[in-house]
Amino acid sequence: MLVNINDFKARYNWPSLKYWFGTDADGNSLFDAIWAGARTSISIGVIASLITEVIGVIIGSIWGVSKKIDRIMLEIYNVIANVPSLLIIIVLSYSFGNGFWNLIFAMTCTSWIGTAYFMRVQVMIMREREYNVASKTLGTPMNRIIFRNILPYLTSVIVTDVSMALPSFISYEVFLSFLGVGLSQNVPSLGRLISQYSPYMTTYPYLFWLPVLVLALITISLYIIGQRLADASDPRTHM
Repeated sequence: MLVNINDFKARYNWPSLKYWFGTDADGNSLFDAIWAGARTSISIGVIASLITEVIGVIIGSIWGVSKKIDRIMLEIYNVIANVPSLLIIIVLSYSFGNGFWNLIFAMTCTSWIGTAYFMRVQVMIMREREYNVASKTLGTPMNRIIFRNILPYLTSVIVTDVSMALPSFISYEVFLSFLGVGLSQNVPSLGRLISQYSPYMTTYPYLFWLPVLVLALITISLYIIGQRLADASDPRTHM
C-alpha cells in the first residue's frame, strides 16, 4: 500500500491494526513490502531447487552405474567441491550482471554437482541389492533398473535433499541481495528489505526485525514441510 510521502502522519507508524507491520520513512506499508519480497525469495529458491534436483538426479543416476563416467565426474567434483559455493555464485553474479534469471543461473551452475554426487552414492548402494543384481544378470537394461528398481526407493531421499536445498537457496539470495548483488534494484526481496532497513535496527527495530523474522519462519517452515513429505514418501513407512 503506497501512501503520500507528504502525509507525515503515515510515516514511521509502528505495527497496528491499520498497518499490520508498520510503515517506513516514505509511508509505505512494510507488510506489502515483505509480501512482495518473500514471493521473490521463495520463487528463486523453488526454481533453483527444482533445476538442481532434476539435473543432479539424472546425472547422479548415470554417474552411479557407469565406471567410465565415474572417473571423469569424480575429477570434476573434486575441483568444484574445493571452491566455496557462495564464492562461485558471487563471481558468476558479477560476470552475468544483476537479474532474476541470471541469479538463478549463478546458483544452479555448479550446485547440481553436489546433488549428483549424493545421488551417485545412493545409486551405488542400491544397485548392489540382490534383486538389482538378479535383474542385471537376467539382462534387464540398466535404465530400466534405475527408473523402476532404484529411483522409486530413493524418493524420500530426493525429497529430503530438496527440503535442505530450498532454504539454502533462499539464504543465498537474501545474503547476496543484502550485499547488493544478484537481483536488480527494482526487484523486491527479503534480503533487499533487510539491507534497506538495517540502519533502523535501534531507532525503528520493527523495520529490520520483522523481515528477519519472516525469513526465519519461511526457511524453518519449508524445511519441516520437506521432512514431513520425505517421511510420507518413504516406501518403508508403508510396509
